[in-house]
Amino acid sequence: MFTARSFAGRLAITAIVALLFAVTACSGKDSGVKEAEAASPVKNDFTGFKPVAMSPPLERPIVVDGPVVMPTFETAEAAFKAGAYKDAKVLYKTRTEGTGADAHTFYMLGLSSWKAGDFTGAKDAFDKSIELDSTFAKSYFNEGRVLLDLKRAPEALGLIEKGRVLDPTSPDGGRLKARAQSENGDVTGATRTYQELIVGDDADAWTLNNFGAFLMDHGLFQDAVGPLTRAVLLRPTAPLFQNNLGMALERTGYKVAALRHYEEAVRNDSTFGKAVKNVARLQGQVTDTTAVEEVDVKSLAEQFRQTVIAWRDSIKARETTPPPAGQR
Repeated sequence: MFTARSFAGRLAITAIVALLFAVTACSGKDSGVKEAEAASPVKNDFTGFKPVAMSPPLERPIVVDGPVVMPTFETAEAAFKAGAYKDAKVLYKTRTEGTGADAHTFYMLGLSSWKAGDFTGAKDAFDKSIELDSTFAKSYFNEGRVLLDLKRAPEALGLIEKGRVLDPTSPDGGRLKARAQSENGDVTGATRTYQELIVGDDADAWTLNNFGAFLMDHGLFQDAVGPLTRAVLLRPTAPLFQNNLGMALERTGYKVAALRHYEEAVRNDSTFGKAVKNVARLQGQVTDTTAVEEVDVKSLAEQFRQTVIAWRDSIKARETTPPPAGQR
């Protein structure tokens, strides 16, 4: 039976130090379970433009008697919003080759290049954006993201920290910091960063999801259930969150409940390939879908919320406790 009562001990504030050591211990181990490609947690630290229908039709640079007809910024932005990232890259690149290209144009060229898969071009564009305007935090964050994709975590962490100096409250920056710490081998630091972010905003569904995915990456599937149930209650129609909660439940032995969350993910997005594969895979293993499994999602989410309150109280107590006499 998987309820708030049985789960409470694992998420109590007194277990946080143990969790930090457990993550470190698990970080180099093989779980011994061969997972299907579909069964990998989904994270996201980017909350940028969403694709929209593009109208009017995309303009392209054309040559008339030699000179290039410069595309408008609005045309390039429309291509980006429509998800036509390669087209947007060409359009923004053309604009940067004109006179007076500003930092934002290079920033958008960087985003377009990154989403088009040109990581080197994206880094160069973000470098130029920072050169023209060193006060825009998102340029640092997004170049850090590109460096993470290039497997250059130490450099990424340095840039992300510079961005956080400019915008210390950015949730994107915080999630990127945790990701960079993890990929740089500082799993304990990443755990603390996620905890600090959640204490600051326990209704940030993306941070909760990413924390759960991070825990699963290190084999802590039962610990991942708490933040993932909270994320699902906050955003019940988010297929990524449903899929990740399904994974955590499946790996803790609750396959019927896991299948229901995979199916909910597909109901919300029938094109979400990982969830579709997870449904097909688990349907072959669950022979009785009417079986009752006592997984109280609401209670588990509330238990995790109470744990976050305990984290917050502990941090406040630590901050208000005077240091020992010899350290004043």
